[in-house]
Amino acid sequence: MPVNYEQIVTNFSSSTLVLAGPGAGKTYLLADRVKRLLDGGKNNDAITVLTFGKDASQHMRKALVDPEGDFKVESKRVPNISTMHSLGLSIVQEKPRDVNLLKTELKVQNDENVKRLMYRDAALILGYTEEDSRSALECKQCGDCQKSHTSKKCKICEKYWEIMSICNYVDFDDQILFACQILDSNPKILSKYQGQAEHLLVDEYQDINAAQFKLIEMLCRNSRNGLFAVGDDAQTIYAFRGSNPEFILRFANDFADAQTPPLAHSRRCHKRIMDDAIKVLEKHYTKWTGKQKLEYHTPEGNPPHIWQLPSEISEAEMVAKAAKYYIKQKKSVLILVPKKDFFSLISKNLSRYNVPHECPINLLPESVNKRLALAKRFVDWVSNPSDSFVTRLIIEDLINTGIAKVAGVNKNRKCKPETISHRIAEETKIAQLWENVDKKTDLFSVIKGLANPSKTLEKIRDSLLMLLESNGNFTKDNKGEFVKQLAITSNIWIDPSNFAEDLSSVMDILNSSRPSGPGSVQLMTMRKAKGLEADVVFIVGLEDDIMPSPGNDIVEEARLLYVSMTRAKEDLYLFHAYKRPRNISYGNDLMDKKRSMFLDAIGRPSEWKKPKTKSN
Repeated sequence: MPVNYEQIVTNFSSSTLVLAGPGAGKTYLLADRVKRLLDGGKNNDAITVLTFGKDASQHMRKALVDPEGDFKVESKRVPNISTMHSLGLSIVQEKPRDVNLLKTELKVQNDENVKRLMYRDAALILGYTEEDSRSALECKQCGDCQKSHTSKKCKICEKYWEIMSICNYVDFDDQILFACQILDSNPKILSKYQGQAEHLLVDEYQDINAAQFKLIEMLCRNSRNGLFAVGDDAQTIYAFRGSNPEFILRFANDFADAQTPPLAHSRRCHKRIMDDAIKVLEKHYTKWTGKQKLEYHTPEGNPPHIWQLPSEISEAEMVAKAAKYYIKQKKSVLILVPKKDFFSLISKNLSRYNVPHECPINLLPESVNKRLALAKRFVDWVSNPSDSFVTRLIIEDLINTGIAKVAGVNKNRKCKPETISHRIAEETKIAQLWENVDKKTDLFSVIKGLANPSKTLEKIRDSLLMLLESNGNFTKDNKGEFVKQLAITSNIWIDPSNFAEDLSSVMDILNSSRPSGPGSVQLMTMRKAKGLEADVVFIVGLEDDIMPSPGNDIVEEARLLYVSMTRAKEDLYLFHAYKRPRNISYGNDLMDKKRSMFLDAIGRPSEWKKPKTKSN
């Protein structure tokens, strides 16, 4: 077993999984491995680096070619660096017809709500229930799918793939599943990609699912000693995508004679931050492989601050003031939230205190965003009504906005059994339209050709025809007519005042000053912070009905907080509020919010003292 960094990075005698915690230097290790392979005469075309996301791929490439960095690799010598899904799509495009797709105009679908809708259609066509569709989708997320299986779940997946194939769409996760199928049945293509992965480096190994494991195994089947992965099962935070820490735990069994050395360094966090983060983790995640003494490369700093605030308003204000203080000290700042609902109030306070910051959303009210997205979808459909995929989404929009009424469509409302039966019958009729759609006949044509449509389908057909007709009459002189017809057809804006309110909201955002520029504070969700770091990190919303949230896997939520806490290099602030509005809190109580059980695991009481701030 390699026992130090030099032995780890130069181990070419076996498959290797480096167990590396947050801030251990995983990116540097992978880049160093690539550099040594190139310097040793290995052709860059025989090296493949797989990352979890696009940002990680870009970061890896930048680390290799940076003229002021340690590696200084010429651009032309940089190996294949891509995300797992990007590689999957490249393989699919080699033989798309093998998975019933066309290479031209192949589109990737990555919307979870749309996926659930299409799975529901698939289940209803087969005479199954919506609950069956959810079970099938949950099963497929694991990535362990095999075609031609006869279980109910597999039949639903087969029908789903059939619908997607008709529309020439590929599911984001199916890119890898289909890639494995193509490699399985095409030895020449398999040999080509194995040749490109004679040395296969895999980042974030803890985030893989069964399909991704199969792709990795196929690529390195003839060159096991070239597999070099890094990961940390404590940072598995994508279970909803099928990620499973078990792949790390069983690595030595999956690859004979494999080595799993630890990289027991903490180059980012000081000991006090790591100690508290580990307390949260160990309390809930008992299988953790990373229990070893760490070598710290940073001076010991302050213990994480745990603060309770009177309300979410005072919380946002204090975060903004503290962020301003640290920005003036030339410190990098990261503000992490459990969900997007926190963004608006915090961003407003940052703007109020003139703190430059970046936020991943436009901060429009959610209701406005939904209406604008809906309007865009209608406009997209009008420009291409033969797109069966978009047509199906528009049909659902017409039902949800009430234009084509289906009793009981609001599943959150208690309905009589006969109402539920009627809803299911109508949804089944809509789903069964797919049975008449093929590569030559689109969904809208099928709807137009219905001889005896139900009242719901008749209303849908008439609404779509009306919208197309108004678009056909559209000229520069009567733009208002199309907008008016769109509003009537879609029921997006029930009356002119709704449209005016939305327009006003858009203008407020456009005219608002959100300072930005060098040294900007980064505001994002906890999950998006994976792979990032900052001198100072603020984490808000740490109450028991938010973090962890009801119904979520507590172990995964503990790992998520562990990942979030270990973004901090110098100072860490953990916030919870006495009062939180219902639209943000998952619970019903507005007052006397209980602090998160994860804070209890740290074992220190909360403080009311505010951080030192400086005046404007």
